[in-house]
Amino acid sequence: MIFTILVASVALCAAGYTAFTLLGGREHGPARAWMGGSLFCLALALATVAPGINDAVDGLVGVPHVSRLIAHVLTVWAAIAVSCMLVYWTRSPESTRRAVRRRLLLAGSATVALAALFLIARTPAAPGDWFATYHRRPPVMIYMTLFGGILTYALIDLARLSLRYATRVTTRPVTRVGLRMFAAGGLISLGYSVTIVAVAIAGQFGIDVGTAWTYVTMTSQLTGIGLIAAGSAVPGTTAAASAALRRAHDAHQCERMELLWRAIVQAHPAIPRRQPHPTHWWGRGLAWTTSWLGDGRSLSRRVLEIRDGYLQLTPWFDGAVRDRALQLGQRAGMTGSDLMATVEATVVVVALDAKAAGDDPVDTGRVEAGGTDLTSEVVWLGRVSQALARSPVVVSVRAEQAHARAAPANGSPAPSTTSE
Repeated sequence: MIFTILVASVALCAAGYTAFTLLGGREHGPARAWMGGSLFCLALALATVAPGINDAVDGLVGVPHVSRLIAHVLTVWAAIAVSCMLVYWTRSPESTRRAVRRRLLLAGSATVALAALFLIARTPAAPGDWFATYHRRPPVMIYMTLFGGILTYALIDLARLSLRYATRVTTRPVTRVGLRMFAAGGLISLGYSVTIVAVAIAGQFGIDVGTAWTYVTMTSQLTGIGLIAAGSAVPGTTAAASAALRRAHDAHQCERMELLWRAIVQAHPAIPRRQPHPTHWWGRGLAWTTSWLGDGRSLSRRVLEIRDGYLQLTPWFDGAVRDRALQLGQRAGMTGSDLMATVEATVVVVALDAKAAGDDPVDTGRVEAGGTDLTSEVVWLGRVSQALARSPVVVSVRAEQAHARAAPANGSPAPSTTSE
């Protein structure tokens, strides 16, 4: 019971995801639609025969065991639908339509034949498995043979086409894994269909096979359906997880640049496409979420906005400030990229202060590009932003410049910012 509900839930979730990708415009085409229809049929078939639900369906229709007929018809259509999906993937456009029509004709004929045999059998309500209880009746024997035979054909077709297409997919390993899971699910489900045919034939010859075979059919059916449903979900969920991780990484990088970006755009309100959120925790969380939903667009936009701010600050970049920050950083034991990020952060923040205070441009310094592409530029600006937030060198040089700016107004000499 629990296993049935679990497998039905997996199939339903996979069908829902497929429908979401179709309606959301992410993926189009009849193959995807056939996949969604197949998974929906599988989920509905398992739900129809679940204890409690089957009795409700029988009572609603007013025909004993009609839930079994519904489940069997849905199973046939589910297997044929998967086969049609794979036909679209493996055949040429000229032969696809003919192959799909042939399979749909088979499924439609099987539906009519199974319904007719079910009505002819007239099996009264009884507890237990319908096949196990009535498999000796001739109409039920024929029903079982027909259902098992069609399902066997569809499952072999499913496994064959899945393995054929898997050999063609050389650049998408996750899709290849999903196709192999399809094939495995089809082959395992053969234990269900072949056993049904064997029991029906044994019944025609008066051989008593007992009821132990029902456990074989149940196990192989649920395991096979579970593999098929999981195989259909593997490519999509893997791609979605990869995209989510990528977005989370981009959002983290945006967060690392937040302080530098905030300082730039607050001094130049015309630059950003969105204004900074508040600095308290929920504001920062909203900024992270906005970056995540941006799918990388916020990341590149943030780099461009910071660089636009740099261009407008260029007249206030001071070479003396750069030399002073370099001296203090080396004295503090900084080297390499950490030292240069600290120097850049110092030059930028002092330029922001000078522009805000109305100082005359000096235009004696410059800031080199930190990277050769978007990825390296993002890493570099994140490092500059962290230096702006944490480096004592930035605080020290900024304080010196503020004191030098205030000294003339107080009539005292300004301290030198050149090397000591």
